[in-house]
Amino acid sequence: MAACLLVLAASLVRAADGGQAASPSAVSSVPSGSPQGAPQAAVLPGPQDAWPEGAAFPDIALAMPSPDAGWNGGADVAVPAPLPGETPARGQMFRLSDLRGQVFIVNLYSWFCAPCQEEAPALRALDARISSAGPGGLAGRVRLVGIAAGDDWNLVQSFRQRHGLVFPLFADPELALHGQLGGLPVPFTWVVRREADGFRVLFTLSGALTGTPAQFLDRVLAAAGPLP
Repeated sequence: MAACLLVLAASLVRAADGGQAASPSAVSSVPSGSPQGAPQAAVLPGPQDAWPEGAAFPDIALAMPSPDAGWNGGADVAVPAPLPGETPARGQMFRLSDLRGQVFIVNLYSWFCAPCQEEAPALRALDARISSAGPGGLAGRVRLVGIAAGDDWNLVQSFRQRHGLVFPLFADPELALHGQLGGLPVPFTWVVRREADGFRVLFTLSGALTGTPAQFLDRVLAAAGPLP
């Protein structure tokens, strides 16, 4: 688990270097009736507290994967696909809203996180279960997306090949997305639904997926309600 705090620690170091103060929520006051000077435990919000049900989820900017990353958009992306023989320009950007789908399972992970490595086979099985629904089913309406906190494209490709993953994975080598999403320990998963006013959080999961992939997908569908 300590390895999984690597990206969190990196973001905290960057904050310290920038002279930023710790969040006031990390400092507890002395309760009434407590002896002055007595040590008090800091009460910190849990990761889910920052993302309650119904919270707005940002339309995050995603770098188009490099051609050797095993996925280059194609039919999964609403923006024009490359012409035959062409590949997307390295560094080209698009947004989560450019991906086709109504419900998105956004998984934040890192190559250096042991529980993330252990979770990967369950994610592969979850994606296969979604894809097996075929046209008119869940495929194209529920989509799994991975964000590699602190990893470059070489590590993304290594993670993909090691675990046989075929769903979109996006590198976040500078921890920009990790910071935008709250700088949370990995693995962390958001389940969000596309609405008229943007994306809304259905629920989140701190830590690796629990239960079977089928049980997790049932939870996703129950939270999402009817899909168009």
